[in-house]
Amino acid sequence: ATGSPALLANLTDVRKQLDALVKPGFVTWAGIRRLPDLMRYMVAADRRLQQMPTSVQRDTTRMEKVHEMQDEYAWLLEQLPQGRPVPSSVLDIRWMIEELRVSYFAHALGTAYPVSDKRIVKAIDAAVP
Repeated sequence: ATGSPALLANLTDVRKQLDALVKPGFVTWAGIRRLPDLMRYMVAADRRLQQMPTSVQRDTTRMEKVHEMQDEYAWLLEQLPQGRPVPSSVLDIRWMIEELRVSYFAHALGTAYPVSDKRIVKAIDAAVP
């Protein structure tokens, strides 16, 4: 909790991230093999929260880049045929965005694989039907 208007959007972003990661049925949704990753994402969010008050501008810049990738991913999902399962290659992009968050906000934790906004855009382009 904070009364600082400068942190409000950033804190809201962390809440949305955690709400999307840890929701009813999240173990079934994510799969058992993703549980260590989920833990790392939560630790990264905690580190982000710790650093946020002293680096708001940097946090905001990185958050905006993550939002760009989320918007690109949402666009990709809209391009997919309705009523069909989402291909695993497309679902993997969602996890790439979480890895991007780790690389931006808690780099010392390390990512599961090399990730960047350019790699995400390339994966989205490759997945367009």
